[in-house]
Amino acid sequence: MPRFTFSRGNALKVAALPLYALGALVSAVVPREPGRWVFGCGSGVGEGALALYREAAAADPSLRLTWLARDERDREQATALGMRSVRASSWRGFWATLRASVVVVTHGFGDVNRFGSTGAYVVQLWHGVPLKKIHLDSPATTRSPILSGLGLVRRFSRAAYVRAAQRIRLFPASSELAAERIRSAFALPAARVVVTGDPRDDVLFDGGAGLRSSAARGRLAELLSEPEFERARILLYAPTWRDGAPDPAVPTTREWAGIADYLARTDSLLVVRPHPLSVGEYAAGIASTPRVHLLAAAAVGDITPLLPAVDVLITDYSSIAFDYALVGGVTVFIAPDVASYGATRGLYEPYEDFSGGTEVVSWTELLGLLDRSDADPRVAARLRRHTDDLLRVHDFRDGHSARRVYAAIRADLAGAPLPLEPAPARSTLTIDRLEVVAVPEPVILVGGPSAALTPATLSLAGTRHVLTAEIGVDGERWWARLPLLSARWGGPPLAPASGLYRLRARDAGGRRLDIDNRAPHGDPVLVEGHALIEFPESTTSLSLRFAAPLRADERGADNQSRLERGYRAWRGVPGDAVFFESYFGRNASCNPRGIDRALATLSPESTRYWSVADASVEVPEGAVAVIEGSAEWWAARASARLIVVNDWLRKRFDAKAHQTVLQTWHGTPLKRIALTRPGFRPRADLAAVRESSRWDILLAQNPFSAAALARAYQFRGPVWQEGYPRDDVLITGDAAATRRRLGIAPGARVVLYAPTWRDDRPSHVDHIDVAAFARGLGPEFVVLVRAHSRSMHPGSDLVGEGVLDVTGYPDISDLFLVAESLVTDYSSVMFDFSVTGKPMFFFAPDLDHYRDELRGFYFDLLADSPGPVVEESHELIELVRAPGSRAEEYAEKYAAWRARFNPRDDGHAGERVVRRLIAEGHLGEPRKIV
Repeated sequence: MPRFTFSRGNALKVAALPLYALGALVSAVVPREPGRWVFGCGSGVGEGALALYREAAAADPSLRLTWLARDERDREQATALGMRSVRASSWRGFWATLRASVVVVTHGFGDVNRFGSTGAYVVQLWHGVPLKKIHLDSPATTRSPILSGLGLVRRFSRAAYVRAAQRIRLFPASSELAAERIRSAFALPAARVVVTGDPRDDVLFDGGAGLRSSAARGRLAELLSEPEFERARILLYAPTWRDGAPDPAVPTTREWAGIADYLARTDSLLVVRPHPLSVGEYAAGIASTPRVHLLAAAAVGDITPLLPAVDVLITDYSSIAFDYALVGGVTVFIAPDVASYGATRGLYEPYEDFSGGTEVVSWTELLGLLDRSDADPRVAARLRRHTDDLLRVHDFRDGHSARRVYAAIRADLAGAPLPLEPAPARSTLTIDRLEVVAVPEPVILVGGPSAALTPATLSLAGTRHVLTAEIGVDGERWWARLPLLSARWGGPPLAPASGLYRLRARDAGGRRLDIDNRAPHGDPVLVEGHALIEFPESTTSLSLRFAAPLRADERGADNQSRLERGYRAWRGVPGDAVFFESYFGRNASCNPRGIDRALATLSPESTRYWSVADASVEVPEGAVAVIEGSAEWWAARASARLIVVNDWLRKRFDAKAHQTVLQTWHGTPLKRIALTRPGFRPRADLAAVRESSRWDILLAQNPFSAAALARAYQFRGPVWQEGYPRDDVLITGDAAATRRRLGIAPGARVVLYAPTWRDDRPSHVDHIDVAAFARGLGPEFVVLVRAHSRSMHPGSDLVGEGVLDVTGYPDISDLFLVAESLVTDYSSVMFDFSVTGKPMFFFAPDLDHYRDELRGFYFDLLADSPGPVVEESHELIELVRAPGSRAEEYAEKYAAWRARFNPRDDGHAGERVVRRLIAEGHLGEPRKIV
């Protein structure tokens, strides 16, 4: 398969600079012929270029039109369609491009003869509505081999892209939303990006729906030599490409077996259509069942005419989902790498907006979703409703986009105003007011004219959190009031977590409303103590970005550098204070919280500072929250006598002579960490050694972790084996209070699913279709889902009947109290939950891969586990439903496990740690306990 990457493509362009220069020179002296147009398409004979070719040929037979083919096969296909065609890379292709007044492309100048295009009227049709960031908006685009890390190289590459983009004279767009993204990506003035509709989608309006479906099915049957395509249900899997990396969702052997079973049960066929540039091996699926077929890009370049044959589309980030919305079928999304893909490539909108929040991370989950859709009309209706939501990127849905593009080209060439048609009326919500009011309580006010449209529901949706509005109508205007502060899990009202929040509005029928945002975009607003609110500019959406409430003199690199210099130079009087930080300030939990509980009792006069990432973090009663980066945060970090953390301190820490750093860590390790991880990782290893040099004391849960952690970090200081303070609550806590806080009904049986994170899939709870798992357990169960701490920010809460996503709950220790049993894989929660003595089950379908390739283990889990290790979800369901069924079998191993890993987890670990800190002079004297 092709292995094109941006860096390789950029290198080839640099190598061809002399040819570019020669072509530009020749273009300056060879005149262009007004009636000559050339067309090219990076994916073959098709897409919008073909639609526009046919429109131009029909509108003006005097035009001399030429299709520039990528290869001989494309040239023969174009000729068979009655088009004049030459090879783009030939001398005839160079001459045709050099003489043409109009050059039409869909991907880039390489669609024609790039060396002869200087000075032509370039029409860039593009090849889909962008979801993933493109061109100048994506850092991946300007990447170069080896030298891409150099600023000079990046700036040169970016400048080259800008110069190339400025040669585009007309860029048609499917909608104003798409036009906004294109203008940003190509740095084009508004006048050059016009909303005409996408010509490549015209084929989806050619004839009646039945005729289109019949023709597309017949074409698929012909292409794949399979007559069953004439009648069977058709699923299409069409992933995007990943800049040379393989498709991470290629099914495993087990998943292919599940796919084969589903296809047979539902009389369906699966067509796998990789992106023309993608990398992936699907042969195992084709071998597993005759119901799986591979449709290679070499067989048909343009997939759009085949979409009417498809009943279910399966994709990840591909713009094909926007095209398929015009067909109206069901779309499901599989995205195991959404966090890493979004970070490296970038997305123009939150992924949950694109996917409807129904994306899955494995084929097992996807098949479960399809089963639910087949069986439950409500699930099917939700999926179809989201397909309708995706129509927001199409302002025109009439099949005449090529006609509008052609008219715009002719008018622009003649120097006349572009004959742009107004888009048909849509259900668009006009917003002309956006205001933040700080007193008496902070609220966000949104409003607009009610004569046009009034929303039935309106919310601001961010990562794992939604602010819901109160809506009203006052005369000719509607208004919405969004409280900035809200309570979750029965806690105090707090600000939203930092991140981008997108306004979502729906009508009374539940249909998503487009946004016409006319509200003034003001400067950022600081709501003191709660949040800094920024207003990204857009006319087709409304978003707010919440950030930590840093003051003006605390924000930005210069201010942070000034505050850090003051921190490093601090020579003040140390205070009787402890500085706590858990998981880089994302919550106030784990061992630091257990020590905080004991400290509040044994040394109440000590000030307890908690480092928090923003004002959304709930801190223990009586503690003082300090926002990371604030002047108060820097001061507390400098003056505190004791620093208690459960993860890395990071580079900005400067050890003071009066300070003690207690590193509690965050679990007994099964999987290998730091210096003991497999592979050659010199930079990571050096960073680990530097980090451990900042610690004075290391806390360990047991002798095993004392040795493992010291070895993993080459720590030579004292290691205290006092048990884990975070587990004290498992002896002393109130399970009934936690149930009430979670809203769990009396009598419900609770199972906690808490997997670890996967280095190759960091943002998702993996392997179990949680909704199907809950259904299998039955209505008397509630499944609590707790993603790893590294997954707390990205992604969105899982939803389902009998499912409660508690990833954002402040402290997992409380969840152990209410759970009747635990399901995990390789997470360190296994060493904490065993304090309770309740059953544990290990769901590990990827055990071999995780143990032997990804991370490695410190001991043999299969040999030592205190509960069954299973690979099949049906077996797991049986075990959880009858948790005592194998208790006798594992009683001896469970007892040995607790003796080995929980020797001091007796409810008093926090007290022992605090008393020892006091005894060794790291804290003041405790008050006497009566």
